[in-house]
Formats: sequence, structure tokens, C-alpha cells
Amino acid sequence: MPKTNSENIISEINSNVFFKEFSFSKNDFKDAMTNQELEFADNIIWLDDILFIYQIKEMEKNSTNNESWYKNKVKNKAVKQIKNTLKYFDEFSEIIVENEKGHKLNIKEARENSDIKKIIIFHPNDDFPEDLRRLKFYKSTDIGLIHLFHSEDYYWICKYLITPVEILEYLYFREDFYYYNEKMINELPEQYLMGHFFETPNADHFNAKYISNLTDQYERKSEFDVSLIIENFNKSIKLISHQTEYYPIIKEIAKLNRTELTEFKKRISLSIEKCEKFEVIIPYRIYIQRTDCAFVFIPLHSSKSQHAMTALHNFTMAHKYDMKATKCVGVVVYKDKTEHYEFFWQFADEVWSFDEELEKLLTDDFPFRKTSEKKVDNRYK
Repeated sequence: MPKTNSENIISEINSNVFFKEFSFSKNDFKDAMTNQELEFADNIIWLDDILFIYQIKEMEKNSTNNESWYKNKVKNKAVKQIKNTLKYFDEFSEIIVENEKGHKLNIKEARENSDIKKIIIFHPNDDFPEDLRRLKFYKSTDIGLIHLFHSEDYYWICKYLITPVEILEYLYFREDFYYYNEKMINELPEQYLMGHFFETPNADHFNAKYISNLTDQYERKSEFDVSLIIENFNKSIKLISHQTEYYPIIKEIAKLNRTELTEFKKRISLSIEKCEKFEVIIPYRIYIQRTDCAFVFIPLHSSKSQHAMTALHNFTMAHKYDMKATKCVGVVVYKDKTEHYEFFWQFADEVWSFDEELEKLLTDDFPFRKTSEKKVDNRYK
């Protein structure tokens, strides 16, 4: 069935916010037993334990019966489709769907360890009643809370909250506010909830002044926008042996919040800026305790580019060991003969264990800058 305009728009928004690797809009799959084609969901976001399932409803332009449309299409049909999607998780051992990069994955694997967020986005006509527009949830006795979003509100949420982790946190905040005051939440515009979230994630009170927090949020996006880096991963990652080999790397970047992304972007920008300096530049590094993942950024002069892979491996493993991290992403940056920047990446993932040889090497000749812990009380301020 052809997609509606709203479905295409939401697919585009989700691809930009959650990255194409984790966004799925081609979600028809076949029942292997009956060969029947089934629709899994209008849109899916899957990033490790983050799993959002969407149903999207668009009102026909010439439709005038708002209440009837909302009841039939949103409360009845969309809710039923979400229930069917959850049922498919239990019924099928394999559900192959294609992400926006054209890679086919088994979405069944997403069910484990995931708190599924169920979302309905509706796009009504201009004369849609305000009381219906402001409804934030449908509470199902079978599957719990389903988030409701007017398409315009969802668009702006994704403009302000530019990482998957932040949108997940916002959905949790929304649910908390619903349980704090079910009646009040449906009297407030979405802009208030966003303003409240930017002030504090504590949903146990109301303060009308919080809505002013929206004013400067969107302008700060460039500080932590790494979309160009992500978009060029296929070009910048070398020695790929299969289509999705780089996914573990991009996943760790996609899990970062805006403060962490700012630090990531700062260090990769410094590596690009400094790689052609003749003096030896000590690698830049960070460690994200929340995800137990370390990152190391290695600027390398073009005259030493033949040592890039050795430097990448050694520094990645050394930083992982020094931070006692389970995971580490390393990247080495240098200029090639055509004056273009080359990026080689490495991902290490294994439980930390004592290594006598590494311990001695780090003690005798420590290759890094000292790290310091940075505490941020409110990353939206």
C-alpha cells in the first residue's frame, strides 16, 4: 500500500534524528507458514534497548467529521495495529524488515530487554478541535500507555531533542507527568511539557514559567550536531567486510546525549585541525560511564600514515584498558595524498580484565593526557 504524505514525512524525520541505520519504514513481512504478507508497523526505531513503534494517521482533506475520524482511525484502528505489532513479536521467530540504509535485519531481536514505546502520530485538518489535539495518551487495559502526538508537535520535539536518548527520556517524562496529573496533562500544550523537561525531569509539579525554556534551545543545535559525520560513515570506514560491520560504532555515537556529543564533536574537530602539525599530538579521549564506552581520537601526520592502523589499534586498546571500559571506539585521522581527510575506525567490545603487559606499558610510558570528570547538572541550560 502506498505511503501517505504524513508517513513519508515521519520517516524522513526519524531517519534524521535516529539515523537511517536505526529507522525502519519498509515493514511488510511474510508469514513463512502461510506466505501471507503482514504489516509490522508504519515506522520503527530500534537502537539496542531503545524500541519505538509508530502508527501514523492522516485525515483526508475533504473530511469534516473530526470526532468520528479520531475515534475510528486513532483510538480504534491505530491502537489495534499496535496491538497486532506486539502480538507478532510473540508469534514469529523471525521478522525481517529493511532499514532506511537498505539493510535487512531481524526486528524480532529487538524485543529482548526493550521497554517498547508505543506511539501514534495523527495529522488532522486545520479545524481539528483543540481538546482532541491536546490528548497525550491512550490508556489500553491490554498494552498500557500509548503516546499520542499531533504531527506538528512531534516535528518540533524532534527539532529540539536531537538524539535518540533524549527523546526516550522525554517519553519517560511525559508518562511520569501523566501519572502525576492525568487531567492537567490534557489541558497543557506540548510546548509546556517540553519547557518543563528542559528545566527538570521531575514531573511532580507545574510551573507556567517553564514554557519560556524553549526560546534558545534550537539555536544551540550546531554545538552537538554530528549528522555529517554519521552520514559519511560508509565512505570513511575502511576495510568493511560486510554491510553492517560499522553498526556497533555508530550505535555508541547515537547513544550519546547532547553534552556527550559536544565533547565528541570537539575532540574529532581538534583531531582534524591538528593532524598536520609537525609536533606529536597526544590523542584526545573521553569515557562515557553511563554507557561504559570509551572514545579515543588520534590525529596523525600524513607522513606517518603508513602507521595508521597500528596506532589505531594500540591507542584504542590502551585507552579501553586505562578506563577499565567494556567498549571502546577509536578513530585515527590523517590527510591522504589528495589532501582529503581519511578516517579509520575501530570498535573493541569485551569485558575488562587485568593484563600484565598492558599494565606495565601504561606505567612505564603513559601515552595520554590526564582525564577529568565533568559533571553537568542540566545539559539543556
